[in-house]
Amino acid sequence: MKQVIFGYLFLLIAAPAWAASSISVEKPVYDFGSVNQGEKVDHRFLVRNRGDEPLTITQLHSSCGCTAATLSVKSIAPGKSGEVKVTFDSANFAGQVNKTVTLDSNDPRNPSTVLTMQGKITELIAANPHTLNLGSVKAGSRKEAVLTVGNRSSRPFVVTGVRSSMVAIVATVREGRVNPGKSGEIAVTVNVPLEGRFLSGYLTILTDSPLKHELVVPVYATVIP
Repeated sequence: MKQVIFGYLFLLIAAPAWAASSISVEKPVYDFGSVNQGEKVDHRFLVRNRGDEPLTITQLHSSCGCTAATLSVKSIAPGKSGEVKVTFDSANFAGQVNKTVTLDSNDPRNPSTVLTMQGKITELIAANPHTLNLGSVKAGSRKEAVLTVGNRSSRPFVVTGVRSSMVAIVATVREGRVNPGKSGEIAVTVNVPLEGRFLSGYLTILTDSPLKHELVVPVYATVIP
């Protein structure tokens, strides 16, 4: 009799510990393949509660401002599911990307769950090089370089001008009209200052293309006596 009573009391005490929410995400990694720079990618992740208590999503954290996430519901009943809609804006990215959204929940075993959006961003309009590294330059000297602007889109565009962040860096557009599959050319002249150990600035290339109005190219060099 004592054993029966003890067993019954044990069940009453232990039962609440077994009741808990349990988060489960169907395919937490979404590979969107390849998209053109500037496109937005939307995806809905299915979140299920496999526990026996309501699952509460307390917060969403995105890895950067380029990725937005919204919940269909904040509380998911046992055995039910909800959706997390994630939107990635590729405007400022190129090449392979990997962006994440972290879900905080009341699942005691898995309080943080990571959702991943990954894929490749293709630049239709791109400067080459992306960064102009002049290396070591002598103080008071003059350094010349060439930038190109490539067009991988289906429409021509015109390089309308170039702005420089420094008086010492001067850029001139040589070939302004850029047809599909071709490249425009920009001549860059740097008048290296007499003082300082490091030269750092940037060029802003302006175009009339609706795909990309501006391209920013950092320019830097190490100044030697």
